Amino acid sequence: MNNTIDVWNIHLPDCRVEVELCRSLLADEELARAAKFFKPKDADRFILCRGLLRRILGELLETDPSALVFSRNEHGKPFLADTDVEFNVSHSRDRLLVAVSSGRALGVDIEFRRSGINMDAIAERWFAPEERAFFRGLENPEEGFFDIWAKKEAYVKALGIGIFKELHAFAVPLGDAPGFPSIGKNGEWFFQTLEIDPAYAAALVSKAPAVPVNLKTISF
Repeated sequence: MNNTIDVWNIHLPDCRVEVELCRSLLADEELARAAKFFKPKDADRFILCRGLLRRILGELLETDPSALVFSRNEHGKPFLADTDVEFNVSHSRDRLLVAVSSGRALGVDIEFRRSGINMDAIAERWFAPEERAFFRGLENPEEGFFDIWAKKEAYVKALGIGIFKELHAFAVPLGDAPGFPSIGKNGEWFFQTLEIDPAYAAALVSKAPAVPVNLKTISF
């Protein structure tokens, strides 16, 4: 698995029948977090996200999913101690992505292409100069905005540093085709746009050199 990256693309509404099974896999801390949601639908979505992550990792490690114990680094990024399995999770609306590999840092992000936000102002504040220029020159800036944002979020998550306040201090590869890796400026990371759903932008970032990225779905 260290020479590939698997990304599970999960449509959460298709998994609603699994809520109670997923609930049975969660630790007390996760159940307590689920109980804090005001809307039952949001609680169920959280339970599915955590439970499905446990099922994926448990199957890979041949371990009872409920027995997995997650630790967090100093910036809050979760990891599994005493294993070389690396994973990252991103959720937006009805989509969940779970990226897994072995021995290589990675980050994944998915963004619903929502309307009603001030993209120009966000780009001015958070995009690097070359990203702003690229964004403003696009025929469809709204689509390009989320593609750039997903890459930046995935990169920060791959670094494992939590909320990165200087997002404008680095630029991601621009104009690459989905499904093909691009190497970042420093040569240490590769970026890959993922084709998930036309309503979403998604990206994966991992340590260079680039390796095959396999999109997968979960079966019950």
